[in-house]
Amino acid sequence: MNISVISTKKDVKEFHQLPFIINKNNKYWIPHIKQEVENIFNPDKNFFHQYGEIERFIIRRNGEPIGRIAVFYDERKFKKEAQPTGGVGFFECIDDQKCANLLFNRSIEWLKNKNISAMDGPINFGERDRYWGLLIDGFEKHTVYGQNYNPKYYKKLFENFGFRKYFNQHVYCKDLSIPYPEKFYERSNRITGRKKIHFNHMENYDFEKYGKYFTMIYNDAWKSHHGFKEMRTEKAVKMFKKMKSIIDKKLIWFGFYEKTPVCFFIGIPDPNQYFKLINGDLNLLGKIKFMYYKTMNPAKICSGMVFGVIPKFQKLGMESALADIVTKNISKAGYTHVMQTWIGDFNPKMIKICENFFGSDIHQKLTTYRYLFNKNATFIPHPII
Repeated sequence: MNISVISTKKDVKEFHQLPFIINKNNKYWIPHIKQEVENIFNPDKNFFHQYGEIERFIIRRNGEPIGRIAVFYDERKFKKEAQPTGGVGFFECIDDQKCANLLFNRSIEWLKNKNISAMDGPINFGERDRYWGLLIDGFEKHTVYGQNYNPKYYKKLFENFGFRKYFNQHVYCKDLSIPYPEKFYERSNRITGRKKIHFNHMENYDFEKYGKYFTMIYNDAWKSHHGFKEMRTEKAVKMFKKMKSIIDKKLIWFGFYEKTPVCFFIGIPDPNQYFKLINGDLNLLGKIKFMYYKTMNPAKICSGMVFGVIPKFQKLGMESALADIVTKNISKAGYTHVMQTWIGDFNPKMIKICENFFGSDIHQKLTTYRYLFNKNATFIPHPII
């Protein structure tokens, strides 16, 4: 086996071919869009390069690619951890512990040269909403856009090397044909009966307005989270603009107390319903195919990207009221299921909402691992929020 830095066009091509080699006989695997993955490594496309560095390696045996990994760090994370912590991601490997160990050890060597003492993985050199975590349960179920999918044996490769669970991630799925628990409707009616509270879905593409609503709620609702970084309105506007080609305005909702935004639900028609048909390549032909399938086969699965309520209105029934309004309206639009973006087990409040209030089932489970370079250092799991 030979490991080398990815530096040539041939290397990049094989980097993107590896997931197809590893998952070639798995009908449940849906490839990530290679153009979007490649953007992670482009400083002009990924602003995380302003705060850190990234490198990627590939392993070949007899000239054939058998493993890959990316290793990186974000300087902003240093100040929030007990030890400087980097990350690894985009891991693909044959079922060979020696191959996996070589990838992990080369990553450790690279990080040590940057004065880093630990690494999390598999994670993203970017936001947590995609390419984050190792799938450990739910291998024969639909995977939503941006979520990692991997063979079952990857868990063994990580844990045999010495990675330990930093936190688990739960992906919930709600079958909209199944009623919510009775208490859910009691809480919902208690809120919707108030004259000063109302809900509206996105009505137009005034992203400046909706971006402002989003950041007002997000920054208030997430400020107590570990590693929270305040979001600027410009970033939210950019997010909505990037989503424009797949936005269904009936899936984006805001709740208001008088004129003040207090909660939101941001959903999109799950693109993986169509991406699984274009083989991970969103080139010109891929875009044409995507638009064709999207037009001819209306989406049935809503990918719930984010759901939030400002602290002042939590535990009052606002969560139930918003979910009730969204469910009734998107069911009329033809959606049958909502799959929520993963929720960490460090957030028991949100897990309780999904399981007890919404009656959602755990669809899949992932794990984010951590590896400490100093064997004598104290391992501390992700703090509960």
